Amino acid sequence: MAASAPSAIDLSRLLDERAISALLVLVAVLSALIMFVDGYDVQVMALAVPLVSHEWSLSPPHFSLALSAAQFGIAIGAMAVAPLGDLAGRRTLLILAMAVIGISTMATSTAGSPAQFVLWRLLTGIGLGMSIPNCNAWTAEYAPARSRPTILVVMNAAIGAGAFCAGFIAPVIFAHWGWRGAFLIGGVSPLLIGLAIVVAAPESLKFLIVRRPEDRRIATILARIAPELDPATPIDRPPPTADTSRWSLIDLLGRAYRRRTLVLWGVVVANLFSLYVLISWLPTLLESAGWPLNDALRGAVLIQAGGVVGGILLSVFLSRGTTIPALFAAYLITAACLVLFHALPAASAASWIALLVIGGGTSGSQLSLNALATAYYPPAIKASGMSWAGVAGNLGAFVAPIVAGGAMDRGYSSGSILAMLAAPLVLCALGVLLMRREWQCH
Repeated sequence: MAASAPSAIDLSRLLDERAISALLVLVAVLSALIMFVDGYDVQVMALAVPLVSHEWSLSPPHFSLALSAAQFGIAIGAMAVAPLGDLAGRRTLLILAMAVIGISTMATSTAGSPAQFVLWRLLTGIGLGMSIPNCNAWTAEYAPARSRPTILVVMNAAIGAGAFCAGFIAPVIFAHWGWRGAFLIGGVSPLLIGLAIVVAAPESLKFLIVRRPEDRRIATILARIAPELDPATPIDRPPPTADTSRWSLIDLLGRAYRRRTLVLWGVVVANLFSLYVLISWLPTLLESAGWPLNDALRGAVLIQAGGVVGGILLSVFLSRGTTIPALFAAYLITAACLVLFHALPAASAASWIALLVIGGGTSGSQLSLNALATAYYPPAIKASGMSWAGVAGNLGAFVAPIVAGGAMDRGYSSGSILAMLAAPLVLCALGVLLMRREWQCH
């Protein structure tokens, strides 16, 4: 009697039931390194502005568009290029993204005018927008369900870690190689990561099963995950899903979901506006307020450290179902710190603590908003809801450096600009009160 054919493998179940594999660790570490580099690249332009403005004898507001260009590029990359990862592969898009970020960041070191900064930062932003969604997809598709949220949270926290480290690395680089050296180092790093992906990392196995079921790499990758399996064992392909993207925005703004969508967008826009004013201009604002330059650079990135701590603390309230009152309190406390910041002595212990609190109330709150967004829509439009919330948030992030630069150009003091940021944060506090609990049921 002929032996019966082995039953087909349910790949998702196989990955969910196994321990964390060395392959997952490799993918997650490479993705975290990409996120780290992304955080560095987002922050380094803001850190360089005080030096470049002195060197070129230009006022800082001349660099407003350069600070906004990366955010515009991120939106373009996320909307127009990152989705190609569903066709060409996560690994392929990440290799391309690392090349774009590396080359454009190195080219930024050659900039001789604010307009050239705008061009190169726009291209860098496109690479960043390509990389972040595909990092999340690549890692999630190898991670078991039970540990996937934790792995993704830690991986995404590397963005804040990269931005935070930039504040401590940059003064040393500036002292030895000037501001151009900071961009050269920021450009070489993604190129090395891209090379590591080419040499050592596989494509997403789930992507290959869905898109290229006859690909010879499937057997090789599966052998690394489950070497005991018979290579001839077939693998179940997931059934095709309907493409609802054409109607997703109509659904989000339809009668059933309009209110929650507009409330979420409003809070995200106001929060990211405040956050990106701080990310873009805080080094310059602190220096103008009398901080020594190196202290201003390090103090500016304390908001990233505060964001990590605040995000973790707020996640505790999220797990207990009390995120809304926690966010409400966080926004009001942060607004108060911004109003009172000008009264604190420059580079004093109290001002350092205030920056940590401000980071927790802006960057940390954004992590909670991202988590809340996953619970506000049913599965059929959940991904679209999160994607469009990100698009709306990028609008706030894009206009923030331009608006704050205009305020500086009109002669507003650093203390006044920071105090004015209290207004959008108070709006955020009022907005979260409109986030009805019954929305958080999906």
